[in-house]
Amino acid sequence: MAGVCKLDINETAEELKKLLTHQKTAGGFQKIQALYLLKIAQVKTVKELAVTLGVNRITVQRWLKQYRADGIAGLLKAKQGGGRKPAIPPEVQESLQKQLDDPNNSFRTYGDIQKWLLDEYDLNVSYKAVYSTVRYNLKGKPKKNK
Repeated sequence: MAGVCKLDINETAEELKKLLTHQKTAGGFQKIQALYLLKIAQVKTVKELAVTLGVNRITVQRWLKQYRADGIAGLLKAKQGGGRKPAIPPEVQESLQKQLDDPNNSFRTYGDIQKWLLDEYDLNVSYKAVYSTVRYNLKGKPKKNK
């Protein structure tokens, strides 16, 4: 029969059912559910499985390819998000945090922090980026004039 899925699933149906209850993400649940449905022979083809799960056939094929290559651990491995790199690198943020925690620091304004970043690390960072990093990421602020 054309389109019949030939996949050796190492886990038992009971193991897969137990794994289903431990999934914290919808994607992980669907992936384990796909293996479970194939294991108990409720579906026979990739197309049938895709329709049952409500995903594209290519998505199911990608999951099965991942399972064949890396097993259950590889199938459930979380992807790393992309995203924009921070304007102030993490190492510099650590150093800035130490400066903010020091009671003798000379930061009176966010502009002073901006200047310090330029002098110490040759980082030309916008005022807005300095403000949001210090205020929200580092949970700090410059000293007030007394």
